[in-house]
Amino acid sequence: MNALHFDSLSYANRLKAAGMEPQLAEVQAFAMADVLHVNMQDLATKQDVTQSDLATKQGFQVMQEGVQQEFQNVRSDMAQEFQNVRKEMKQEFQNVRNEMQQMEVGIRKDMQLMEISLRKDIQHLEITTNQNLLLLEQRMVIKLGSLMVLAIGVMATLVKML
Repeated sequence: MNALHFDSLSYANRLKAAGMEPQLAEVQAFAMADVLHVNMQDLATKQDVTQSDLATKQGFQVMQEGVQQEFQNVRSDMAQEFQNVRKEMKQEFQNVRNEMQQMEVGIRKDMQLMEISLRKDIQHLEITTNQNLLLLEQRMVIKLGSLMVLAIGVMATLVKML
């Protein structure tokens, strides 16, 4: 309850002393007492303010502890997530390395197959070229021989005619 005290008698006496009619002064003093009583009922006391302040401080402390706990939970979650990401990245890097090694092996095999194929093609070209050169040589010998026989025949004919 409120500890505020209003002395309505003293107030009424002051009004009377100031020249107000006694009956009017008393009514005004009682009215003022009622107004103050009604308005002061909800007015907080020092004890109310102290209790409210204490409750607020306790509430803030509980809230601060909750926030700190939440931050700690977030930190833990983030640390776990970072660890998971690191593991995933490490695994992905290993997968990429493995794929690159497999690709390297495949490329080396393809290069070896191409080298073998090129060697075979070169050998085939050499054989074909040699065969064509032999055929060309034979045709040239035949043509040269024919030309020689013809030239000898023409010479023999010219010698007989002359």
